[in-house]
This record gives sequence, C-alpha cells and structure tokens, in this order.
Amino acid sequence: MSIYRNFALRPRSDVYANEEEKVVRRDAPSPMNVGLEEHTHLRRVTPANTPLRRTLTWVAGLPSDVQPTALLGHFARIANLIAASWGDRKTFDACMESLLTDRRGKRKGFPPEVLTELMALQRHRDSLGDDGSTWDTIGKRG
Repeated sequence: MSIYRNFALRPRSDVYANEEEKVVRRDAPSPMNVGLEEHTHLRRVTPANTPLRRTLTWVAGLPSDVQPTALLGHFARIANLIAASWGDRKTFDACMESLLTDRRGKRKGFPPEVLTELMALQRHRDSLGDDGSTWDTIGKRG
C-alpha cells in the first residue's frame, strides 16, 4: 500500500474497475500519436531518386569513357549506391554482384546502355586494383 496513491479516485486493481473507466482509457489519445499528422509530410520512405552531390563529384572524377550518364538518367538511386561504395573494394564488389546477378528469378534486367556502363565501371574498378585501405593493412583492432 502506497501513501501516494489515492484510492478514493481509483480502484485498487483492474479487477474492481468498472467498464466505464476502461472505455475512457481506450479513447484517450496515446502520447505517441499526438501531432503525428503534422509530421507525415516529412517522412519519406523512398531513397533519393536524384543524383546526390557526392555522386556527381564522383562521376566528374571518372574518365570520360567510363562516366555512367545513362545510369544517372535512368537509375540515379543505384548511381548513388555505387558512388558510396566506390572507395571500399569489398563493398563495391558486393554491390555490383547484387546488381548484376538475378537471385529472384523474375527481374527484367537493365537496359542495354545501362548494363554496358555498369560493366565498364566494374572493369575500371578492377583496373585500379586494391584500394589499400588502412583497415586492410593494420586490421580493425589495431
């Protein structure tokens, strides 16, 4: 028994609560839902479908015969992923493998010009060799 609890206003347990109090509790707004409507326009689920600034900088640094212009036009989201993974060899290889390998069995595939650019990017990255990452040299734990 608590000295802070006022039993005159509330029942001692849910067993003694009447139905009217339960209905009031269900109808009361949850503190998590207050103001939710105000922020629905800010919540986006889809990734950026336009090229990011870092992606455009990455494309500008590539040789002109390797720059993926069709990829930027058709699939900017994928170009953003490739640009983000370009610095890490393992991540880039995993990204390219997931793009070029159909594991679901029902994918349409890329248009021919985009596929050509993806293959050219992969060949160019292979020609650069290992990135010589510090983590590969000293290990993650030092």
